[in-house]
Amino acid sequence: MKINLGTAFVGALFLHLALIGILASNISLDKPEKPEDGMGNIMHAVIVSPPAKGSEQGRRKDSNAVKKQDPAANQANEEKRRQAEADLEKRVAEQKAAEQKRQADLALKKAEEAKKKAEAEKKALEEKKKAEEAKKKAEAEKKALEEKKKAEEAKKKAEAEKKALEEKQKAEEARKKAEAEKKALEEKQKAEEEAKKKAEAEARRKAEAQKAADALENELFGTSDGIEGGQGLGGGSGIASQYGSKVQTLIEQQWRIDPSMQGKTVVVTIQVGSDGVISGEKCRGDKRVCDSALNTLRLIGMLPMPPRECKDCNNIVITMTPKL
Repeated sequence: MKINLGTAFVGALFLHLALIGILASNISLDKPEKPEDGMGNIMHAVIVSPPAKGSEQGRRKDSNAVKKQDPAANQANEEKRRQAEADLEKRVAEQKAAEQKRQADLALKKAEEAKKKAEAEKKALEEKKKAEEAKKKAEAEKKALEEKKKAEEAKKKAEAEKKALEEKQKAEEARKKAEAEKKALEEKQKAEEEAKKKAEAEARRKAEAQKAADALENELFGTSDGIEGGQGLGGGSGIASQYGSKVQTLIEQQWRIDPSMQGKTVVVTIQVGSDGVISGEKCRGDKRVCDSALNTLRLIGMLPMPPRECKDCNNIVITMTPKL
């Protein structure tokens, strides 16, 4: 039996379109859910059935079957096939466009996530940098504060040391001043004591001299004869001679003679005031003997007051020869 090839072809076409319809009805155009394990991207697949493979005899039967069909039916079938292919291509194109859009959205989302991540990292870096700068600033301020505190402590210490040194110097000066005042007081007291002793010694000396002068005066006015061998007022006589002799005796009593002065005669001239004070003393002769005689006169300082009626008693010239 011969099979029309056209009829076989149309039959095969209808079979394929039925398969495609079945497959198309089972294919979801919605975006597939992302696997929970997050492994890889999802690939949308469309199964397209290839033309049926058969024996040469089968193909001839299909061709003969197509040829035996009505041309109008063949045209309608051709239109359906073309429509089915167009629909299939449209669906494939839509799925492809959807996949591209999904990939684009995914890429955009990844780009936005990368941008956000970069911005977050940048912000974190800036915050970290700010934190480090704040930390450095705080450390610098802390260090500056510590240095300021140290400087203030050093200043206070220096001021305290300076004050202590000044107080020590003041105390030392006060001590020295007190010691100086004490020493001055001691020296003053010593000087006063020495002056007192000197005054007492001078008073004693004057008292002794006055006693001797009084004794001399009593002797002068209590006797009528002069001292034998005495020379006064140039060896004259009367009251002046007696007064001169007694003065010479008083001097000789106070005179300290050493062996080197033995036998060396000197002439002593003195003036005696109305109160008995000695002045204008002079000496001629050996210098050593004169110095000794004049020192003796200064030591005596005062003689008995000369008699008022004796005008020559105010100037006395005595010749003196030291004898041991």
